[in-house]
Amino acid sequence: MRLDLYIFREWLKIFSLAVAAILGLLLLSEIYNELPRFIDRKAPLNEVLLFFALLIPGYLPSLLPICFLLSLLFSLATLQRNGEIVAMRAAGISLFRLSRSFWIAASLLAGLLLWLNASLGPISLERALHIRETVKEVDLAKRTDIVRGSSEALAVFLPEANELWFVEVLRRSNMEAFGVSVELLTEEGSLRHEAAQAYYDWENKVWILEEGITLRLLNGADLPDALENFDRLELSDSQMTPIVLIGYSQEPEDLPLNQLSSLLEETKGHPYSEPYRARYLSVISAPFQFFVVVLIALPCALGSGRSRASGGFFRAVWIYLVFFAVLALFSLAGQRGYLPALAAAWTPFAIATAAGVWMYKRNA
Repeated sequence: MRLDLYIFREWLKIFSLAVAAILGLLLLSEIYNELPRFIDRKAPLNEVLLFFALLIPGYLPSLLPICFLLSLLFSLATLQRNGEIVAMRAAGISLFRLSRSFWIAASLLAGLLLWLNASLGPISLERALHIRETVKEVDLAKRTDIVRGSSEALAVFLPEANELWFVEVLRRSNMEAFGVSVELLTEEGSLRHEAAQAYYDWENKVWILEEGITLRLLNGADLPDALENFDRLELSDSQMTPIVLIGYSQEPEDLPLNQLSSLLEETKGHPYSEPYRARYLSVISAPFQFFVVVLIALPCALGSGRSRASGGFFRAVWIYLVFFAVLALFSLAGQRGYLPALAAAWTPFAIATAAGVWMYKRNA
């Protein structure tokens, strides 16, 4: 137990320093890019500080695996350089017994990463974006009469409902849309609703279009067959929701886990949802990176000679970079539909685990 605590403590020191250093650099870069905009828009100080604090959980999912690898390699290199690894192995301590604290750390970090991806990270980033968008909208409302919003030029087609949506501006803070065009395709032609603005009624789950015009176009006709003005129109038969509108108008990698989950829940069986399902499964499988890191780092860093440490360090880094590239390639293949979503998410981990177990047993 004392051996586990000693190794864990030595690793934790290096890991904490690595996370703090890289996270500080990322925050400094974000402050350099965003702070002038907040100052120009005269944002409240508490909103600015909260915005940067909320960015931290969003950085951690991509930061933790590489920091864990580097800290693990540095810890093992230090133990190797001081001759402690040789002494432990000479005393009959197995590789698993020696590395047990690292497996525990990997399990804790995997749970933390899953929590960050599934809950804290998306909520924090969504709130941070909400702060930035609200500050932007308030400032624009003071400066100009032109309608601006947080999302612009949205276009989504729902083939199962034959609905084609265009939205010039969407204010995500209150789901208010401006410059809305909804075209309903039929066998005879199309029915198009064009409205100055619209909003989504969450209670009744319908879109309300205001100040617009309805046009009916027959197939092959250049001019509308019928035209009717309206002050208020409810789209009761529409299958479009704000979640689908925002989700399908963005790339899968731009959506957090909670929005991916909501989108998949609302679009079960939809062929367009497969790239989003692949992204969802890749986020779910991401915590297993920590176990792959241990399988990679231990065989590379441990050996019979002290000179093995430096060579093993770079070898482990290169192996992890190859694994990361394969992971990204499979994820892209899943999102493009070249591979089933389940296979794209888990195949790289199966390959890395098999190779890591083989390397691990050679040094056991």
